[in-house]
Amino acid sequence: MQQVVDQAHNKTVIIIGTLDTKGPEVFFLRDQLQQLDCKTRVVDVGLAGSAEYHGDIRREEVAARAGSDINALLKMDEGKINAMEAMARGAVSLMEDWIATGEIAGAMALGGGLGTWVGIKIMRTLPAGFPKIMISTLPFDIRSHLNASDIVIFPSVADILGLNPMLRKILRNAAGAMAGMVTLPEMSVSTKKVVGITSLGVTTPLAMASRKILERHGFEVAGFHATGLGGSAFEEWIGMGMFAGVLDLSPHELTSLIFKGVAMPRPDRMETAAIRGIPQVVVPGGLDFISRGPVETLSEAERRKPHYRHSPMFTHVRVSREQMREVARVVAQKLNRGKGPTAVVVPLRGFSDQSRPGGSISDPASDKEFVRTLRQNIAKRIRIVEVDAHINDEVFARAVCSSFFELLGED
Repeated sequence: MQQVVDQAHNKTVIIIGTLDTKGPEVFFLRDQLQQLDCKTRVVDVGLAGSAEYHGDIRREEVAARAGSDINALLKMDEGKINAMEAMARGAVSLMEDWIATGEIAGAMALGGGLGTWVGIKIMRTLPAGFPKIMISTLPFDIRSHLNASDIVIFPSVADILGLNPMLRKILRNAAGAMAGMVTLPEMSVSTKKVVGITSLGVTTPLAMASRKILERHGFEVAGFHATGLGGSAFEEWIGMGMFAGVLDLSPHELTSLIFKGVAMPRPDRMETAAIRGIPQVVVPGGLDFISRGPVETLSEAERRKPHYRHSPMFTHVRVSREQMREVARVVAQKLNRGKGPTAVVVPLRGFSDQSRPGGSISDPASDKEFVRTLRQNIAKRIRIVEVDAHINDEVFARAVCSSFFELLGED
């Protein structure tokens, strides 16, 4: 127990805030952390000075780290935007130094519109697993701003506009969460190789069966829910060198990228593994439909297409034969950019749960058009494996993993 307490005393929690507008709340949070045996360092990213509250790192120091004069920036066109960007850059530079020297244990930020934007922009640059908490009024949909970061979000519920009983409780809870994270003893590091996989509800049986096979062969599996943010995080982790190889079982987000669906990923979806040259197996999981919103939001043209309600929030609309050709060309274009070991494994009896014969979006002719177009456009070095099975059949999972092991040069 003494070792855990010492860790809190030897490291520091950074608190990022705009002291010109959130001074009382920032200092209340600081006091709560200190009561929990954590050291603190307050970083002021406010655009105006505060006569009453002063951070350990003042706004002028943060701006100087970015090579900027905040007061001068504020006098320019779009000065507020430029000043916000400068404060974020300066704080990121400071955080990088503190992490490199091992002197900080976690980071917290709180704010409304400006504070949330700056806080997320700073914290999403921090390493995965490094404790980070954003206390926010949620003034905008923050999901796309999180990217692949593991930032913990504490909604403030009430506006951060002076302390009140509920806000005090929320701030104390957030402090308790951070204190718990920074005082945890270090975990032992696994020596197993990690394989990244993507999945959807409509391809879950494939993901689960593949995971079991991979684990029997001594791998660990990191799964990503391919609904936009998940696929973006998948690409981010590939780029960070986290995986020995990947099974992109559900690149469904490409249909949102191409046809403006609601599961929108970053533009380089399905490109990072190819560029980095790591072994990858690609499966057309979910490429047979576009994710739309609630069924009542569908256009008349979409209502005439085969579709079904996946949940009250999402409707899956069948991709037409012409659209399947376009999807195949995009897949080929993305995979052709790389030189690493790659295979595409195709289930001939359907690409998702409801595409089985008799299913809501079953269209074997369109699926065949996808395969034909893919073969016409894919580089010769990339192997295409056709399996006479549905995507969620266990025999298909075995074929996918077998192709992956071949790419690795294993039995």
